Amino acid sequence: MNSNLNSMNTPDELLQAYTTMFLFLGSSVTLSPDEGGLQAFCEKGFLRNLPVTSNNPRFQDASKLLKSPCPHSGRCTQIISDNYDSLFCSDNNAKASPVASTWKYSNTEDESRSQYLKILYNRYGFYKDEKCGLRLDHLSMELLFVNMLLEKYLTEDDYEIKEMIRKDLSSFISDELLTWLPFWAKAVADGSVTKCYSGIAGLVVASLEDVKEILTRR
Repeated sequence: MNSNLNSMNTPDELLQAYTTMFLFLGSSVTLSPDEGGLQAFCEKGFLRNLPVTSNNPRFQDASKLLKSPCPHSGRCTQIISDNYDSLFCSDNNAKASPVASTWKYSNTEDESRSQYLKILYNRYGFYKDEKCGLRLDHLSMELLFVNMLLEKYLTEDDYEIKEMIRKDLSSFISDELLTWLPFWAKAVADGSVTKCYSGIAGLVVASLEDVKEILTRR
């Protein structure tokens, strides 16, 4: 599928395809490679056959990285695992922690922002499992919320409710995700020794930009 204005796919088809992208992208920075994250996607050829193509330059650059030959043949699994730990591990030494508060907010704003996320999540019935150790502003949680809103938007028949979802989703992408993810993606690129994580970080930002553009044109 192609996310440009001349695409043969409908906007709804494109948005649905991006939900698959977000599931892949979120799991890749949440699950270690040996837990069924990136390594499984790589083995299935997902990195070379993304469900969406785009005219977004950031998307194209990231896609090229993922499709290019691996420079660590024979050592890829261990290198990716070590890179995952150094980039995304939960301790204070993580080079690119995928948590919004790391990049966007001061400590004095954390409580009000967390309350904002709780209210927005609760409005749409999005709750974190009690056993889940991820913060509300973890990238994986925020992408899961984006996916849930996309599904609600695509299946809602009432125009007014559908429009409310569209506005809330567009605002969440603009005012929450895209205010910190470009900084995070740069940190990933700077600290990555593999093409995979640099490409994934680029796709996160580009895919959200594309979804926002589609929603804006509705």
